[in-house]
Amino acid sequence: MIKTIKGLLATGKGNPKRLREIIETVKTGEPIVMSDYRYIENLLEASNGTDIEQTQATPRPKKDASLELLRVRLAEGQISIEEFRVLKKALTEEE
Repeated sequence: MIKTIKGLLATGKGNPKRLREIIETVKTGEPIVMSDYRYIENLLEASNGTDIEQTQATPRPKKDASLELLRVRLAEGQISIEEFRVLKKALTEEE
C-alpha cells in the first residue's frame, strides 16, 4: 500500500498532503478509513488510462526519473521543500 501511494506522489497524482497522511496512518499500523481507500482506488483507476500505456511505450528521460525521486524524497520527509527547489532548479537548468 505504501509503495502504491509513493508511486502516486512521484507521478504528481492526487493531493500530496492527504497521501502523506495516509502513508503515516498505514505506517502506524492503523487501518485507513474507507474514504481514503476509495480515494486511492480512484486515483489508480484514473492512472490506468493512456498515461500508463504511454509510459510503457516510451521510456522516460533520466531527468524525469530524477525529479520523481526528488518528489518521493520530499514526500517521505528526507529533504526539505527548500532543498527540493534547489535540486529541481539544478536539474532543469541543465537543458
